[in-house]
Amino acid sequence: MSEVDRITKITDRAGTGAPNFTFGVNFAGSDSGINPHTHTEGANEPGSPNNGDTWWDTGNDIYKVYMDNAWKDWLGTSAAAGVTSNGDRGFVAAGMGYNGSSYDEKMNRIQYWDITTVANAADFGDLAIGSEESGGTCSGTRAVVKHGQTGSGFPAGYSTQIDYFATATTGNASDFGDSTMDANRICGLSDGTKGVFAGGAGDVSGGSSYQNLNVIDYITIASTGNATDFGDLLSANSGCVSTNDNTRGIFIGGYNGSSQVNTLQYITIATPGNATDFGDDLTTSFKSSRGVMADGTYGVWQNGYTGSSYKSNVIAYLTVQSTGNATDFGDISEARKEAQSTSNATKGHINGGSGASLSNSIEQITIATPGNASDFADLDIATITAAGLSGAAS
Repeated sequence: MSEVDRITKITDRAGTGAPNFTFGVNFAGSDSGINPHTHTEGANEPGSPNNGDTWWDTGNDIYKVYMDNAWKDWLGTSAAAGVTSNGDRGFVAAGMGYNGSSYDEKMNRIQYWDITTVANAADFGDLAIGSEESGGTCSGTRAVVKHGQTGSGFPAGYSTQIDYFATATTGNASDFGDSTMDANRICGLSDGTKGVFAGGAGDVSGGSSYQNLNVIDYITIASTGNATDFGDLLSANSGCVSTNDNTRGIFIGGYNGSSQVNTLQYITIATPGNATDFGDDLTTSFKSSRGVMADGTYGVWQNGYTGSSYKSNVIAYLTVQSTGNATDFGDISEARKEAQSTSNATKGHINGGSGASLSNSIEQITIATPGNASDFADLDIATITAAGLSGAAS
């Protein structure tokens, strides 16, 4: 048997280029494990990757490499979850509460807890004013709350005011500016830079006719000031809820003035304009869990009023970058309406709401894994119709 003493160069058959080992190379009868590497560009995570594959994540502008059986950024750290507006600290702000003996309407209370550690919520501080049916979102470090109904009667009992607070520092909120709407039943979302609020029942600022609105407006979260018109929903709609990733925001369900709707509609958060049809929810829904649960791939929510049912225990989800209809995710422990939701891009929390009574329960899901929610902890006070959001703890 002959032996090869030394190889100085391996070329292709023509002798002009490198060979292509399509099926890998075997040494001593053992597969070397060489695989052809692939490069993918797009917003959706590539399927069945091999170590060494690369992916330009166009949805989040991150170059990723698959190594140690996980997508990591090109510096070798774990790739970002893709929802800048989320964080490990969950918040419920404003709403109507019940302390076990009496109702506290139009609260200014901010409650908070650590999404990563099982413990009950505590008092964080106070908003500048109290309200119900408010909407909230976050840049990741600065939370903003668009107030809803602050008193009785329209327009005197409705507010355009937006408040803000730093998520890492307990204390009271400050006035941020004004919305373009005197309205309640608001939902909010963010790409980490812009905060967007949509839907609502009331009127444009200064108006006197109570109605469902198609208005979408936005703020730049880092800069206090008044909101600006972003565009329009597909139709006048209040009581919708929201989810998002870092590029696309989605509004779910709502009430059009005569009936609940099952509409899913979306915007590109960085680019003001009108909403576009995304697909359909599992059923018509209204006053579902207010606040974003998302991991950069899936967006999740708990339906409230659904069809002819007064309350629902159904959790639904969608893939944010793929238009289409919602899919059943699982169930919460009891049928509720008017709950809040928060997430840290891994775990989602559905909290409060009205079931057999006003609830103080916080229930948890793993966003990437459809299934039923499990008990996590309790709110400081049972709450409904509040703004749900999350942000950084430090």
